[in-house]
Amino acid sequence: MKELANVTATHFSDLTEAYATSPGHARDGDLDLVMAFSSPGLYEFALDIATGPGHTAFRLASRAAMVIGLDIADGMLAKARELARERELPNLSFQYGDATALPFGDKTFDLVTCRIAPHHFHDIPAFLSEVARVLKNNGRLVLEDSMAPEDPQAASFLHDLEQRRDPTHVRSLSHSQWLAACDAAGLVVTRDIVFPKRRPFRQWLARSGFPADQVASLESDLLAASAPLQEQFLEVEADKIVALKDDKLILRADKPPE
Repeated sequence: MKELANVTATHFSDLTEAYATSPGHARDGDLDLVMAFSSPGLYEFALDIATGPGHTAFRLASRAAMVIGLDIADGMLAKARELARERELPNLSFQYGDATALPFGDKTFDLVTCRIAPHHFHDIPAFLSEVARVLKNNGRLVLEDSMAPEDPQAASFLHDLEQRRDPTHVRSLSHSQWLAACDAAGLVVTRDIVFPKRRPFRQWLARSGFPADQVASLESDLLAASAPLQEQFLEVEADKIVALKDDKLILRADKPPE
């Protein structure tokens, strides 16, 4: 497990600049929804898990006395610190840490966020258990992640595509699986929404470091899929894939009082 985490850390460190400048990560409408789910009010301590180059943490800076951004990729942490200095955000701190073994005491945080990352985690139940542990009573988790379709065939198609594009992808949960996982961790989902997302196909591949000389082969395989699958996930023009379409799940889950 540690070896796999190291592979993921190295992979994302190598892609730091691509994610730091990605419009879909830095300022898309789903980030606005994550912030809306984090409202209302100011927090004392907030934690952003798998913070990457810090996009979510930066938005939280005006809502908390202290925000800690956590990541396993040293390159991402270095970039987040650099950007925080440039933006003059002194209440942000970035440190190394594993989402499934959080380096914090019980009942530390009022708010925990995690955006478009859990599909890279090898143990989502452990991640949610750790979130529940470090949240204060009445604390809040706001989470966004890639969402697997409930239909097994569609879920398999998307999973295979995600793994070919990025070998660090582990598994996306469906809507019902996320609800069940939160419930098992003792977190009460109070709000959720499905956010359709469209990404230019070749830019999406390039951001993950997908080899340019393999794009044509992948595109050919995808275009051999059934018409319903293509219609659900692909935007095609003149026999070329121009965009990928999938859904993100954004949810708020509260830790009940004792």
